[in-house]
Amino acid sequence: MDRRIPLILSEGTPFERGFHLGDTEAGRVTQSVVAYMELFKQVGGLSRHDVFAYAENFIPVIAHYAPQLLQEIRGIAEGSRHDLREIVAINARTEMMYGANPLPECTAIGVSTIASADRHIRLAQNWDWHPSLAGALILWVLRREDGPDLLTLTEAGIVGKIGINAAGLAMCINLLVSTSDSRGPAVPMHILLRHILDTASSTEEAISLIGSTPRCTSCNHLLIDRAGALVSVEATPLGQHIVRSMEGWLAHTNHCISVSLSAHDRYVREHPETLARNRRAQSLAAVRSITESDLHAILSDHGTAPDSICLHVQTNKSFEEQAESVASIIFDLTTGVVDITDGPPCQYPYRHFVLRDYLRAAS
Repeated sequence: MDRRIPLILSEGTPFERGFHLGDTEAGRVTQSVVAYMELFKQVGGLSRHDVFAYAENFIPVIAHYAPQLLQEIRGIAEGSRHDLREIVAINARTEMMYGANPLPECTAIGVSTIASADRHIRLAQNWDWHPSLAGALILWVLRREDGPDLLTLTEAGIVGKIGINAAGLAMCINLLVSTSDSRGPAVPMHILLRHILDTASSTEEAISLIGSTPRCTSCNHLLIDRAGALVSVEATPLGQHIVRSMEGWLAHTNHCISVSLSAHDRYVREHPETLARNRRAQSLAAVRSITESDLHAILSDHGTAPDSICLHVQTNKSFEEQAESVASIIFDLTTGVVDITDGPPCQYPYRHFVLRDYLRAAS
């Protein structure tokens, strides 16, 4: 498996951007499709026929909410020579696996100037996910005439996930699982994530967009903008809760902090390790003014092993239970630099990307 995460730059119309990605990274798109079809089967209990039937339900929803993203998905499908329903399905992967035992997913931390030793604004995350997807990851840069350019860390074929746009908004995420979740159809989580990067230029705009979008699954959106406004938005089909910090930093794992939403939190009941992981992140972040080296140390931490911030494959677990830190990413909004690893950050060095080399300034 080639774990090195490539940077792909696509431009043109939405269809052309999608076709370019699908054509140039057809192998990685195929890996995404194959891996997710197996996860849908093993974790979600879905046959290929089931997957296609559910995917067809999401097509008109995406067409209504973000028609340009459906065109991008059509381009990916045609460029990679996959059935459109396969690409729609992986973009609705969270909804497809509704009701299944959730996998460990992610520790994220944001730091504004108040808590930063060098007054840099940073947002960081370990992306914990199934190791079968490790070789499918890409950094996708989209040059757009219909909005700000953006960079997203995602799987090839999925239109967006973690990312930053040229307007100065960065976003990291944590899976949440609520008793109010369902298979929908409603706007797929990953379509919403990309739409935020497409259209929002501040945390307040993102909060409004998240709150007005019908959803059937739950997610925490950790957001920061170039003005240093830092918020955590715990969003479920029941509603959303905004977490702000007077200390200038926030850390989040996979459970709701909000009292009103925590009563419906299914993840924490099945995986209480998220509580210990959050306490560990909080304690490491609260020690002193936070440097970039501190973020590296936090993201490489094994203090709550085996379910640690820096997560590794546990060979005693079954296929459907496996997870690891498939990547670690740090956005420095002050210098315009993105650092990324190709796997657990204790094993893989951070590689540096200067955003001005790829994103044109927002008009």
